[in-house]
Formats: sequence, C-alpha cells, structure tokens
Amino acid sequence: MLPALVLFALFFLVPLVVLAVTAFSRWGGVDFAFTGLDNYRRLFSDPVFWKAAGNTLFYCGASMVIQVPLGVAVGMTLAMKVPGWKVFRTIIFIPFVISGAAYALVFSMFYNPSYGLLNNLLAPVTGGQHDWLFDSGTARWAVAGTFVFIIGFVVVVVIAEVAAIPTELLEAAEVDGASLIQRQLFIVLPLLRNIIGTVILVRLLVDIGMFDLVFILTSGGPDNATTTLALYAYRAYVQGQWGYANAAGSVILILGATLIVTVRRAFRIGERAL
Repeated sequence: MLPALVLFALFFLVPLVVLAVTAFSRWGGVDFAFTGLDNYRRLFSDPVFWKAAGNTLFYCGASMVIQVPLGVAVGMTLAMKVPGWKVFRTIIFIPFVISGAAYALVFSMFYNPSYGLLNNLLAPVTGGQHDWLFDSGTARWAVAGTFVFIIGFVVVVVIAEVAAIPTELLEAAEVDGASLIQRQLFIVLPLLRNIIGTVILVRLLVDIGMFDLVFILTSGGPDNATTTLALYAYRAYVQGQWGYANAAGSVILILGATLIVTVRRAFRIGERAL
C-alpha cells in the first residue's frame, strides 16, 4: 500500500501541484516570480489560444463521430464471426499499435500534393493537385480524416464485450422471431453501453492531449488552422515561458476533467447494463 501511495504522490500529485502553482508565475526554469492571474489574462486574450481550443474540441468531436460509431459497427460485425474475421481484426488493429510518428509520416505521403495517393484517386474529380494539409480550408479535415484508420482499439474491446454477452439472450430473441439486425440493435447494442462510454473516455484522453500527429503532419499550420492546445502549450514551453505553458496545460486538465465527468454521467459507466 505504501509504495503505491509514494508512486501516486511522485508521479501524479507532485506534478499536479507544480503545474497549479507555476501557472500563476513567470517561470523559465531559473527565474521565478508570482504574477497572479497574468498568465490566464494573456491566455484568454490570445486569439490563437481560442483557435487551438476550438481545434482540440473539433478533434474530440471528430473522434466521437468517426472512430467510435465506425469501431462499434465493425466490432459488432466481426463479433458475429463472419468469414475471415480474425484476419480483418488483425489488419484493423495494426494502425493502432504503430507509433503516432510513423502513422503521421504515412499520411503525410498520402496527402502529398505531388505524388500522394489521395490526389491520384481524386484527379478525375478535382482535375489537379491539392495541398490538403496546407490549405486552411481542408487542413483540419485532412487531419481528422486520419482517424478513420485508428479504430483498432474500439473494434477489439467491442468484440471482447460482445463475446461476454450470454448467448441465451440472443437465442431467446431469435426464437421469438427477432431478426439478426433487431438482435444487434435492441439487445447487443444497449448492452455495450458501458464499453462504448469507456472507449469514448479513452479517445477523449488521447484527443485532448493530441500532439504528435498534428506536429508531424502540419506543425499546427497553416495559420494555426490545426493547432491544438497541447501544441500551443509546447510552443510556450520551448520559448522558455514555462509558467505560461503550465497555464495552458491547466486549461487542458480542466477541459479533460469536465468532458470525462460528462461522459461518465451520460453513459452511467460503472453501472451494470444487464
């Protein structure tokens, strides 16, 4: 018990206290002075900060609209043991286990205006080359489009959850005349409530701190069209404005905690679904 408390204090409480205290200071690693709410006044008056906050929420929303429904649908389909389901499960899971940097490099080539596969596929429609990642009108959507291929985690946990559902329920519904689609929609899907809430929480935790994918694909450009809060805080940090970076970090923390509490209550995570 004691080692666990020490580790919890060392790796969670201490960093949290340092973040909270230094967010009210001018701190560059050596110099230190309390400045009250100056960092937050500067933060909330900076239009780039609001653009970064909007982009972060946009990516969180994109995950909820793209990854979760798609992952749940694919997971429920593969859980029915369709032919080749193990092969499809492995193929779908591969993008999830490779590093974010490698994944971003693959998509930087996919979106390349000169030789990218997307422009080649759309050439008959667009009639020319388009720089998807560095056009302010398409950059944010192009980054969100990469989410389609990161559904492996959702698929695997949904398959595992469906396997735990008592078969008697589905057999009884089948005897009563329920079709396959009706059994999936009205029995299996409601029983997945807890796991769907959990994967939403996991995706939110990842997307609120989204950094490597955006940093490699666009560096936050063009004109901060893809800048996230994590990238915004990183820029302040490399400029030696550690106190200001921690103020931005505290906003990420509060935003994340708010979204997590909201999702937990909405999906009643922890309550039995059956």
